[in-house]
Amino acid sequence: MLLFSPLDGDKVIVIDKEESGLNMKKSSMIFTGILVLILSVSGANSIYSQKLTMHLSGGDHFFIESLMQNEIAETEVNHTILAGPLSHREKLARKHDHILIFIKGVGTLRSGSDAYSIEPESIALTNAQKRVLIEVAAGDTLHYIHIKKKLSKLDQKEMKTFPSKNREGIYFKRFVDCEAYTEKIKSPNTVSRTVLPKDHAPRVAMGTVDTKGPDAVGAHEHPMLDQLFLGLSGNDAMVFAGTDSIAFHEWEILHIPIGASHWVTVGENKRMYYQWMDFFLTTAGQEWLKTHKKIDDYNNTDKK
Repeated sequence: MLLFSPLDGDKVIVIDKEESGLNMKKSSMIFTGILVLILSVSGANSIYSQKLTMHLSGGDHFFIESLMQNEIAETEVNHTILAGPLSHREKLARKHDHILIFIKGVGTLRSGSDAYSIEPESIALTNAQKRVLIEVAAGDTLHYIHIKKKLSKLDQKEMKTFPSKNREGIYFKRFVDCEAYTEKIKSPNTVSRTVLPKDHAPRVAMGTVDTKGPDAVGAHEHPMLDQLFLGLSGNDAMVFAGTDSIAFHEWEILHIPIGASHWVTVGENKRMYYQWMDFFLTTAGQEWLKTHKKIDDYNNTDKK
């Protein structure tokens, strides 16, 4: 589903890619808003999905593929594979937030004198550096998703209100170390975690959903945001949006049609395990995140 076309022409990406080859087009936010509104009103319900490439060709040490092209306004999503021994410099374009989601394999993330041990299912938000170095040892293969989100003038102004610690250095977290939450649309068996809270990256938040079937995430809709789902290890579920449905497996990424009522189910003895990525159209839209309750708050006030 075409919402917005942010890229200049055909893109060629190499290991030491130059920022100039990946610049976004200057586009009208008014046009984008009108287009999103038209699609929402018209009831576009098609789920766009892509499978990630999970294997390198023989002898290759580097691979990159573009995902979800033209799906999220002013946002670029890439999947990178690094096979060791390899040191890869990831250049970080200015006036963008860069979110790295490590989904499989191990390595080391370096920024200046700081080093972070990369494990499967960890996240890094890099916002103050010109580049980071990712090292993979011989015999290891690392997969990660790189999300590059352009910062509008309003985003840059909004960031000044964030706690300073949220924008200093690198925010790095393993998913298992992130705060758990729950919602009324999820069963008590579901474990959800906030892996990127609000007020870290403007108008962006991320989390995970993990449960065993039979179970479901109940029907809901959120016209105030665009949402991607990334299937993590072992995920084997079904996603429904409006009149559309699709099997949702591990190492797949899909776009929930904006404004569509959607829900997720998982069958008996199967696992639902995915990462959600919310891209809010406005700062005010982040009020939606208040539906996510800390476990203690939910048990004390909302579970009735």
